[in-house]
Amino acid sequence: MTHVAVEYDRTAWQLDLNTILPLDRLNEMAKDNEIGSVAEKHYTFMGAADPRDMEKSAFEVSAEMKKEAVDTVFLVPV
Repeated sequence: MTHVAVEYDRTAWQLDLNTILPLDRLNEMAKDNEIGSVAEKHYTFMGAADPRDMEKSAFEVSAEMKKEAVDTVFLVPV
């Protein structure tokens, strides 16, 4: 992950990516049958972008997720 602001603290996620993208926890939950499964692909969006570009990307990603039969998303603001 990149972020251009010098004041942005990268420490936590550099030490443990699960602080922002808890894949280990989600995989554990899937293994314990607490959730059905974890998708193979994961998507991220940078907030400092032109909304028109973001809208186009959102439609593209949602189409991919439909192909993958994703029925729930986990949104993490970072």
